[in-house]
Amino acid sequence: MSHESRRSNPVSPMNAELTALFERLLRESGSVESTEWDATDSRLGPAAYHDPAILELEKLKIFRRLPLCLGYADQLREPGSVLARDLLGLPLLITRDRSGEVHVLLNVCRHRGARMVKDENELCRLNSLSCPYHAWTYELNGALRGVPTPIAFPRLDKGTSGLRKLPSVVRHGFIWAILDPDQTGIDVAGFLGGIDDDLATLGLGEHYFFRQRVQRRATNWKLMLDAFQETYHIKKLHAQTIAPFFTEVNPASEAVGLHTRILVGRDRLADAEHLPPSQWDLRRHATLTHVIFPNSLLIYHPDSTSHMGMFPIGPNEIIFVHTMFIPEDAKTEKQIAHWERNFAMIDGGVFSAEDLFISEQIQIGVACGANDTLVFGRQEHNLRRFHENVRAMIGGSE
Repeated sequence: MSHESRRSNPVSPMNAELTALFERLLRESGSVESTEWDATDSRLGPAAYHDPAILELEKLKIFRRLPLCLGYADQLREPGSVLARDLLGLPLLITRDRSGEVHVLLNVCRHRGARMVKDENELCRLNSLSCPYHAWTYELNGALRGVPTPIAFPRLDKGTSGLRKLPSVVRHGFIWAILDPDQTGIDVAGFLGGIDDDLATLGLGEHYFFRQRVQRRATNWKLMLDAFQETYHIKKLHAQTIAPFFTEVNPASEAVGLHTRILVGRDRLADAEHLPPSQWDLRRHATLTHVIFPNSLLIYHPDSTSHMGMFPIGPNEIIFVHTMFIPEDAKTEKQIAHWERNFAMIDGGVFSAEDLFISEQIQIGVACGANDTLVFGRQEHNLRRFHENVRAMIGGSE
């Protein structure tokens, strides 16, 4: 579908699974406890957040093996768009070639290993990729186009000397890749399971990129995932920003393979009790969060959507990438001003000043030896399951 034909829906569409989750949110809205709470509290060793050996296993057995969401494809809207980004020790190039296809390449010349594009996180427009060292030139799909003084390389096979390509695909508007050049395929639909149908139902591929902010922050990657899998903290941590927009009703959540759906009641949730299911709104009456293992969060605000990616640099540091996309393109000054305010509030006021801030404070705490174990309350069951999944994949135990 073209950009010109996109339209926002008056009510967020729901499939059967999301409808059932909404029904449970309404049904349990008057309960002190939720039926999904754990029977008792659980414990986690602080080393999970600061042990370098644990992080190396996570990189090897999780981050290099599973499809990761690298961002929203509409950010590279025009053919010739190129974005350089270093993630998990790999210098990457994300490109859209002249035919409109998106590629994820290693940002490394095949001659002597020089970085092709040096300006990280800055979107640029290029006709080709040229190495700044010896001017080997590549197409935007990675194919080797030309070599100065070709007579000096009599055994060079141009067909096999293109930039190394990572398995990648655009699905539901997102760029997914496996950060291992030795992998040969990628199955995002199979990896997402039921979340794949959610994303199709919500029509995210028909939205528009608006803004992105990339930060290096002093926290473990799992701490930010923890923050968005429970609502126990909202009343206190977000008291000056978003807390007034949410009820104290227990969220409704469920595991979807490695992933999680979480539905949190908004201040208008009570209105939905008097409406037919066809008028229940995932954005107006509630806020949906998709936790996509291992490191992605999708949060559906009333009139925009945020994708957050947490990419570890070290056990105590991450690259935090927040992308906001919107249902209709912002073209007028009034529209742009509205979305700029929206982005500033969500990105600066909530994510950066509150969630990332407290995660950095926790990082100091977990590394100092104050606690032998950390406690997850009964209502923090999603955190327990998330950490169990991480430990199962790296072969660890508590």
